[in-house]
Amino acid sequence: MLLTMGIWLLMLAGCHDVRTPEVVKIGLIAPFEGPSRPLGYDTLNAVKLRINQWNESEAQPKIELVALNDDGDPALAARLPAQLAQDPDIRIILGPPQGHTAMAALTSLAETGIPTMLLAPVRSDPGDTVLTYAGLGGHYQKLFQPLLGILPLAWSRPVSQPVIWLGDPLTLAELVNQHPELIPAAGPVAGEVAFQHWASELAWSIPWAAPIPAGLPASFASDYEKMTGEKPTPAAALAYAATDEALRIIAAAPNHRPGPDLLRTIPLPDIVLVNAHLMQ
Repeated sequence: MLLTMGIWLLMLAGCHDVRTPEVVKIGLIAPFEGPSRPLGYDTLNAVKLRINQWNESEAQPKIELVALNDDGDPALAARLPAQLAQDPDIRIILGPPQGHTAMAALTSLAETGIPTMLLAPVRSDPGDTVLTYAGLGGHYQKLFQPLLGILPLAWSRPVSQPVIWLGDPLTLAELVNQHPELIPAAGPVAGEVAFQHWASELAWSIPWAAPIPAGLPASFASDYEKMTGEKPTPAAALAYAATDEALRIIAAAPNHRPGPDLLRTIPLPDIVLVNAHLMQ
């Protein structure tokens, strides 16, 4: 009888040691179809790269990705946070990488209560649970002010005076082609393949700025290129860095549920003038 009980206890101990590790999720909203598909996949591939590295290192918890397509459509982007919030295992959301969809989704993201890192600039700080990881419009305004004077910010039409454009790539291309005097500077949207296609003759003449994270691993560019066959864009670098920070605070949080206190420990990347030669 004692021998049988000993074997039973050993079996229980063995089962305990090999229990399935906890799996939690990161949500992502980005455009995976339509003209901004390249931006969406720059973002998606960078997020997947960092999650794969995390899981391959056997760090805990194991991470899965839930990525939803917003088509670059503000109305759709505004509905997607509620869909992500239906999954109780999602611990952080990476918000849209386009200014016009990030602005549209902002209220919905805040309402979920899920810690969120925005990958595009928005007008104002939305509160404790949403981190403006790509900066506020005012950060871009401050960068350009010594170079161009005080310019208002614009995410949408109408535009009747020179502005710093932070909205969608199609409107930016239309404005640049029809009224180039109205767009003396832009945010990350000017780095989109879609904009460069629609305004191919003028795209490289616009000074534009983007959040550029510091401290990326030395192997990031080569790892990304090995995975995708392409060099990483600023959007990919930002998404990789955001994912790294998300993983850090998930791992540090009780029950792997980070709150606003940990979200606010994430440092914001500097906003950098990408094509500074145009201002010389």
